Amino acid sequence: MKYHVLMNGGHREVTVTPEADGFAVTVDGRTLHIGAATLQDGHAYSLLVESRSVDVGVEERGDSLELLVGGRRYSCDVLGEREWLARSIQPDTEDGDKTIAAAMTGIVKEVNVEVGQAVVRGQTLFILEAMKMENEVKAEVDGTVARVAVEPGMTVDIGDVVMELD
Repeated sequence: MKYHVLMNGGHREVTVTPEADGFAVTVDGRTLHIGAATLQDGHAYSLLVESRSVDVGVEERGDSLELLVGGRRYSCDVLGEREWLARSIQPDTEDGDKTIAAAMTGIVKEVNVEVGQAVVRGQTLFILEAMKMENEVKAEVDGTVARVAVEPGMTVDIGDVVMELD
């Protein structure tokens, strides 16, 4: 079965195929053989990934999953093929998205624009750090910065409005 995993602003296609002793999981063309045992009714699992033991805690938060792996927390969305295609349909508009919301939970590392500043499509507006990775968030359209709701060091959650353009 094919899934689409959204995490840290990135997208990965993941194919999971049942095997006699677990699952074959293919990500970016690399296939891993994974054995799985449930430790706590749908909330904790012990995985054997290519001879390496990994314990994973799983918590549902609305449409997202919170994973606890090796003492680190990861937030992700897992979509089936139909849901992925439905989300991919964008309205045909020349304006693009002028409200910039956080695509993931993270810490604002840099804010590269200020209110009143003109920006062009593709220009980096701010940098969001999530899971020790820096993600540049770029303008989807040309415009003028109307509002900046964050400053460096602030934590944002998925969906929080970070900026607005006119």
